[in-house]
Amino acid sequence: MRLEIRHLRTVLAVADAGSISRAAAILQVTQPGLSSQLQRIEREVGGHLFRRGRDGIVVTDLGQHFIDEARQLVERFDQLGEAGEQFSDRVLDPVIRVGGIDNRHTPALVTVIRAVLPDPDVSSWISAEVRPVIEALGANMLEIAVLHEFPRYPIYLGPGIEHRVLVTEPFFIGLPASHPLAGQDEIVLADLAKAEWVLPPDDEAGGLASFRMACGAAGFVPQIRHRVASSIAASLLVSSGEAIGCYFPTSQPQGAVVLRPIAGNPHYRRLLLAWRGDSPIAQVADQIYERMLAGYLELMRASPVYARWWSSREGDRA
Repeated sequence: MRLEIRHLRTVLAVADAGSISRAAAILQVTQPGLSSQLQRIEREVGGHLFRRGRDGIVVTDLGQHFIDEARQLVERFDQLGEAGEQFSDRVLDPVIRVGGIDNRHTPALVTVIRAVLPDPDVSSWISAEVRPVIEALGANMLEIAVLHEFPRYPIYLGPGIEHRVLVTEPFFIGLPASHPLAGQDEIVLADLAKAEWVLPPDDEAGGLASFRMACGAAGFVPQIRHRVASSIAASLLVSSGEAIGCYFPTSQPQGAVVLRPIAGNPHYRRLLLAWRGDSPIAQVADQIYERMLAGYLELMRASPVYARWWSSREGDRA
């Protein structure tokens, strides 16, 4: 992990709040998620920044040095952002800045905006995690973005940000075509209790935690043998029979990978379209939403497995 400005803000929030629980409430994240992020930051820094005390946390010597430096960097960063906003106010042809999580729907948003607005100048920024995208929206660095959230891990968008839920999307199991369960219409999660998994690294959005809870409810702890951020690499591991995986239903995995729904839909996410209420996008947000939804439904219909699942659920979009 490489330190980013958002990590500095997290450390400062904990230091200012005086406890991890209070900082988690301020940041609108879960306490376990914040603790995990702090541990990753400390591993990157090379030592403990905080120690637990009777009344909260105690800043270490290393932590105090880090906090002093981080506060100066964050203040400078914010000043640069303000300078950028002042400069952008003088630009005659403003750029529509599109952002989102790393999936096929964020690039589709760029195409939709070009269809809705007359000759727009569009830039895009895609992140592996949702938190930086939310922060970029709040800092006026993006006009519109595709986000996601998981059960028990709601995201907080902050003032001035509007949003609509695009769809509630299930996760499917990816199996090698030779797997004994590949011929079933849906997979009972408990039947995979002894399987070896390839899954993405831990994230702050709660995706992996949500999956673990679904497995826990099915009576087992998943054996995660491979942590892979690349969907191509994950598909190669599944196709070769080394592991099974968890996929978005609109995925197009490489190789001989079969996607199957999970019985009862225990693991899912909500896809959101979010935009700044003070941006030019706000005037055409409904049109963008309808086109994005139409595009999603087209992808759904192009997948026979997903189309059957959708039909059986009558299109769960709530």
